[in-house]
Amino acid sequence: MIRFIWAYLLYTWGGLHRYFGNQNLIRPEHETAVSYFTRALQTDPTFRQARLARGVLLWRELGRFDEATADFDALLANNPHDAPALLNRALVLQQNGRFRLALTDLETYLSLSHDDPHRTEAQRIANLLRELIVDEDS
Repeated sequence: MIRFIWAYLLYTWGGLHRYFGNQNLIRPEHETAVSYFTRALQTDPTFRQARLARGVLLWRELGRFDEATADFDALLANNPHDAPALLNRALVLQQNGRFRLALTDLETYLSLSHDDPHRTEAQRIANLLRELIVDEDS
């Protein structure tokens, strides 16, 4: 139990650094957040939310796509139906022009029964990707 509490505190500190980095556009705060999320994962390797937060931060704020994808891949290795990991990995893949793989992740995400506020946007992106793929093939 103590291990989880310590991991949660590290995760919370990471979230605070991410917040300050976003509010003030300070890259070192984002790097510090990554280190706290990493420490939380080292403390409790099963801490799913810390891995997800680190992956999103690496992708969105730092543009480190390969590292972000590795975090999403690790989450999906443990649970292939992890909706947030599927959605975020699809967005990273789509941003890197890997449209077919992105569409596969989005279709899996959309096939899951879950209540997610991003579902409508995911459907819109999937439709756009289908159009792009059809245009590529013709």
